[in-house]
Formats: sequence, C-alpha cells, structure tokens
Amino acid sequence: MKTSPVILLILFYTIGRAQDKRPSPEKWYEQAETEYNAGNYRQAIELLNQALEQKPSLAGAYFLRATAREQLKDVEGALTDYSIYLNMRPDNAEALFSRAAIRYQLQKYDQAREDFVRLLQLPAGETQSVYYNRAATAGGVNQIITTQGNNRPIVYNYIGMIDLRQKAYTRAVAWLDSAIRLEPREADYYVNRALARQNLGDSAAALADYNKALAINPRHTMALHNIAVFKRTGGAKSKQEAKDPLEQAIDSDSSMLYPYLERAWQRMEGGYYKGAIADYTKALEIEDRDPEIWLGRGLARERVKDYNGAFSDYTHAITIKEDFVKAWINRANVLMKQERYKDAADDYTVALVYKADLGPAYYNRAIARYHLKHPEACSDLVKAESLGMKPDSKMRERICPHN
Repeated sequence: MKTSPVILLILFYTIGRAQDKRPSPEKWYEQAETEYNAGNYRQAIELLNQALEQKPSLAGAYFLRATAREQLKDVEGALTDYSIYLNMRPDNAEALFSRAAIRYQLQKYDQAREDFVRLLQLPAGETQSVYYNRAATAGGVNQIITTQGNNRPIVYNYIGMIDLRQKAYTRAVAWLDSAIRLEPREADYYVNRALARQNLGDSAAALADYNKALAINPRHTMALHNIAVFKRTGGAKSKQEAKDPLEQAIDSDSSMLYPYLERAWQRMEGGYYKGAIADYTKALEIEDRDPEIWLGRGLARERVKDYNGAFSDYTHAITIKEDFVKAWINRANVLMKQERYKDAADDYTVALVYKADLGPAYYNRAIARYHLKHPEACSDLVKAESLGMKPDSKMRERICPHN
C-alpha cells in the first residue's frame, strides 16, 4: 500500500513541529541557573551539557558549569571550563580570579602568577561575587568585596604567597610590602611577610610583623602560635611543632576557641563550607561577642547561598560592633544578590559614613542606584572613579549616559 504524498507531508510537518519544541540552548541554560541557585549542582551540569551540545559557543554556560563543578570539588573540570570561557571572554575578571585561585590550589604556581598579574591589568566590571583572602597558613577570613572592587592588595598577597611557596623570599617580601601599603589593617599580610622574613633569617623583622598582626587582630591564631614558638626556640620551629594537628587540639580540649576558627578557615579554603559553618557555630557557642566570628559564618553561609542566614549573621556582627564596615558591605552585597537594591544602597551608605573613602562602596551603591533609577547613581560612579575604581566603558555608559 502506497503512502499518500499528503500523509507524508503531514507526517514530516508533525515531526518538524515536535523537533521545534525541544528546549533551546538558552532555555537549558535558564533551567540550569535555577537548579544551580537551588544548590542542585549535578542537575545544573547535566542541563548545561545539553545546552553546550546544541550550542558550543554559549560562553556563559562554561562559566556556570565551572562554578558548579567547583561546588562539587571537581577543580580540574572547573579549571578546564574557566579556561574555555576565558578563551571567549579574556577580560572577565571573575573567571580570571577563579582560575588563578584554582591554579594556586593545584600548585600550578607559574600559571597562577600569570593570571593574577593579568588580573591587575583589567578594568573593573559589574559583579558581586564573593572571594576570600588567603593566608599562607591560617588566620582570619577576609572577603574580596567584588572582583571589580579594590582587589589589588589581595592579588599582591596571592603573588607574594606564590613566591613564598617557590622560596623566592625576597620577592615575596616585596609583593607583600605592596599589599600592606594598600591595606595596612590586614593582619594576614603581616603574618605572610613574617614567614618570608623568617625564611630569610631576619627574625627581628619577622617578630615585628607577628606583633603587628596581633595589634590588628589579637586573636590571630598563626601569629599567636609563631610568637610562642619564637619565645621557646628563638625563631626556629621544630618539626614536632610544625605538625601540631588541629584535630588533636580540639580533641584534647573542645572548649578552646582558636582551633575551631583555624579549622573553619581551612575548610572555607577547601570549599567545605558546611564544615566551616559547623566550626563557626561551635566557636560561637564558646564566644558569641566576637563580630569576626559572626562575619566568618556569614561568609560561609553566603557561599552555600543561605542568604537569609548570612544576612542574619552580618546583622549580629553589626549589632556587636556598629562601625564594622566589612559587615555592612557584606550585608549590602547579600541584599544586592536578592535584588533588594534600596536596602543594599542604604547599607552601602552606612559603610561610607564610617569609611568615607571606600571606593567599592560608592561603586556598588552606584550599581544599586542604577537599578533603582536613582538620580545620584552617576555621582556615585564618578566618586568611585576619583577613589581609584576603573569601570569599563559599557558600565560607565549605562550609569552615566550623558556624562
């Protein structure tokens, strides 16, 4: 029996219509974003695989898949995706910083250095992504406000640590000098420089740096530990002391605060955010009047996208220390992620009351006000530029179209 040409035509039309109903790559990407935001990283990756199979040029899908792979501890996969994305978008600071940090983590120090140096050359762009400052061993948690913020001291610190790892101690000191010159109130930078100076045999300068770190943060674990070592050994650290395990310290006395804080930092660095939250929670049971601990748990909660919990922790920190600028900024960033632009702008304003020359706060408030169609958005951006911020041309054109 022969099939009628009319029936064949209807059949092909029906098949074509069914194929047209397949989700577009952009739709796969949109669904992946929803799964990612819900913490369903494996499902997000599967959807992104579908999108990229149909459209390999969909740059954003590589970036989102990289971040999802990071959440699943697939750092090699994340590194590959960041590299693909950067081939398409070589000036994206967010991806470049993420790749640099992964390369550092994987001890690919020369490549990490290339990325960090490149990062210093890029103009600022719009983002509220959160990153963490890095101590050579352990210490306090410090947030990079955004990759478009004043991240130079953080990058200098990273490059200094690369030289520290590669035993280029004199060069490490020079980079850390630069970090300290731009951000003299960051205890970790002094501790890292102390380690470099200690390896150069300059015990007096190293001890001075440890003491400076403690003047900024009297509870800095690494500085306290190394000063104690100095007192016992005159600056030489024994192998036994170098192997003091945190687990042993916690097991021996669970009421000690510092081991929980140090382990929380290490877990943050390793991406084990739930473990970090548990350690900060335990630390808060021991000491709940330290705003830095509330800040640390807020950062960990932010990383697992518990924005309500992060908001609550930052608020606790502010309640304890009203002029705690980091907490105001971090809370504002959380509000930005929730698209609560009016509340975010208000928090940035308070931060500026306490630190009037904070360029990133003006920059971020400009973005918030831009979304609110506030007439002062352009003024904020101009002020941010006068304080050293360098928005890209597209950003400036959007916020200051007639300036």
